[in-house]
Amino acid sequence: MALKDRIADDVHRVYMNMEHFAETHYWNGIAITCVPDEEEALKRKNNNVNDISWDNNIREILIHTPLDDFPGGREPEPNTQVMFDKRTMWVRDIQHNMGMLDILLSARDPREMIAV
Repeated sequence: MALKDRIADDVHRVYMNMEHFAETHYWNGIAITCVPDEEEALKRKNNNVNDISWDNNIREILIHTPLDDFPGGREPEPNTQVMFDKRTMWVRDIQHNMGMLDILLSARDPREMIAV
């Protein structure tokens, strides 16, 4: 078996396995299997600097999902609005990664004020 085929098999057998990493989330009301990664989105947001002293009330999440299982059979368009887990979010960036889609989503997330 070629390396490309082994990697494609591992996408579903290991990484997208519901008993290991994957979770069910909802993309425009359709259930998808994906691996959400908020820490990686935070690193991208801060250009790999772990200083979150400045927060512009934007929540970002990076999701990894197989392209062949994605609703509609094609990737979403950048700068489009979607519903992810019943929350309005914007598609900011899309990258292909060996049969996977890495989709960066963002949403306004106002923080509450805490009295000290």
